[in-house]
Amino acid sequence: MKERDLTNKYLEVGELIQRGRRAALKAGVVGLGASAFTMLGGSLLTPSIALGADKAGDVKIANVALNLEHQAIAAYGVGAGTGLLEGAALAAAKLFMSHHEAHRDALIGVIKKFGGTPVEPKQDPKEYEAIAKAVPNIKTATDILEFALTLEEQAAGAYIGVLTSFSEKDLIPVLAGIGAAEAQHAALLRFVLQKNPLLQGPVVK
Repeated sequence: MKERDLTNKYLEVGELIQRGRRAALKAGVVGLGASAFTMLGGSLLTPSIALGADKAGDVKIANVALNLEHQAIAAYGVGAGTGLLEGAALAAAKLFMSHHEAHRDALIGVIKKFGGTPVEPKQDPKEYEAIAKAVPNIKTATDILEFALTLEEQAAGAYIGVLTSFSEKDLIPVLAGIGAAEAQHAALLRFVLQKNPLLQGPVVK
């Protein structure tokens, strides 16, 4: 596929993701939906009530997810700051970064409503082991996209893996929505890198 065609498709699919995310936010699927707000803000759970074992477990899982979002935000920041990305690729990186910032805010809201303390982001992006390992090997825009793909696929898998671990089942749509966004990011990155959308390796031509 020609580079111009890839660029146009990059923007086109990126806009579809953004449009879908806006619709999901409106429907309450990504971030804190109406049911989650009701459940978290109701009389059964207030900051003055000590965390039970189940709630503490939910907070722990949410904080693991929050740390993933902090890492993703830092990674896209590093990628955008290299000067290697430009045009559609840079715009997409910034778009994905804004998605992760929204995910971060949603998770912070969940953790605080449960009476927990949100984990703080690292002061230096290189404090994240994945970023520290990747930076020395980033020489081209493709290297950045490959690194982003790895992080997005890992995050999507992590979100799917914890869905059944919450004691509050109303949190499942919240985390599922975030995980779906990560999977969308990964799918677009795979397309741009001309990889099979489902399997590892390049697309057979």
